[in-house]
Amino acid sequence: MISKIQQTVTKERFLPQLNISGAFPHSPTISLEATKLVAELLEKDANEHHIIFDDRGFHNHLTHMLLADYSLGASEKRLREIYKQEEQMQRPKPLKHKDFKWTEHLGDSKYYTDYLDFMLEEVEELGPVGAIEKYAFEEKNNMIARLLGGVYHPMIHIGYGLEFGIDGMVAEGLATMCIHNDLNKGLIPQEIQLAKDSSTSALDLAKTMVEDKRFDSIKSAGPFKFMAFYKQPELVLEYVSKWSLSPDKEELLKKVRELMILGVAAYAGPQSPNKEPLLDFFLMHVLTSTLFLPVFVQQLSPELGMSFLRGKLAMDLAHFAGRNRPPLYLDRFTSWTTKYTKSWSEIFELAVNHDDEHFPKVIRALKQAEIWDPEETLGKGVYRAIASMTVETL
Repeated sequence: MISKIQQTVTKERFLPQLNISGAFPHSPTISLEATKLVAELLEKDANEHHIIFDDRGFHNHLTHMLLADYSLGASEKRLREIYKQEEQMQRPKPLKHKDFKWTEHLGDSKYYTDYLDFMLEEVEELGPVGAIEKYAFEEKNNMIARLLGGVYHPMIHIGYGLEFGIDGMVAEGLATMCIHNDLNKGLIPQEIQLAKDSSTSALDLAKTMVEDKRFDSIKSAGPFKFMAFYKQPELVLEYVSKWSLSPDKEELLKKVRELMILGVAAYAGPQSPNKEPLLDFFLMHVLTSTLFLPVFVQQLSPELGMSFLRGKLAMDLAHFAGRNRPPLYLDRFTSWTTKYTKSWSEIFELAVNHDDEHFPKVIRALKQAEIWDPEETLGKGVYRAIASMTVETL
């Protein structure tokens, strides 16, 4: 017997909109037919697949790749190819449980379907932003920690929902948030002493961290060093406290730009001279998650926007420290502008046809950074050059 809410998981809930303020500037070649196809494929994925595809807790990226390539102008044929490629590794949605209560099964992926149906109802009743503000910032159960955990994937999924005005994806992202743990809650305190000096940028903090030997003594007992900062967050929080925030929306959007610049530097800066470029999984996500910061900040209340950006910076710095604070060879970027010379249109075409689901996400994040940083802080033409380097060498 299909539940009433499951019956309403229709393509209307998954129909992309292309006019959302703050969103990536989508390809002008997108057709109505491609939009309808994407809605059908998103609906099919929502009805059939788990958000987690293996026992390691890795995330279903089918919808992410589909929407990223759709945004860049992928053909209907390519969109179908992406779905066929990605659906092969997915797991079916788990069965629902009786007597489900949303606060009692947090962190348990077996309850994903329960959480999804619950969040679909909440998004319908409260609206997508209302549901995000109610659940992603609920303090008792450390929900912002869950939102930013899992290498940002709950946040990224909700971000796609906000970017394309897709209520169903916002609900999926909130459900994904609920099945993540809150081990990183120490990095997301309710209050941080904010600095009065507004001149220290997010990139300045990362540069200083590179030279801070105090981080060397922090060891991780687990497979990922960044998790050591879950139990020993003090050093990271010391740096976060030096980053000033204001409830003024325009000031918050300036901080969005800072996090985008940090993301680009963390992604491309560690590429060592005289070595082949190597994409770091964790630092790549520091970058790709920045794509959605404008739509979050523009739609959240200023107070919650401050909490969100503060938590994002804390997780960015924890991931950077967890990769042993690699040197940032930022002075190399300008030389790349003559070494890697593909145009944005060429880069988009290569990204759309690449089989790695992260490629179009990286490229869109780099283009978004260029748009939001018109002064090109890291060097004129650098964002395009890094994108060209990505598609040419990785």
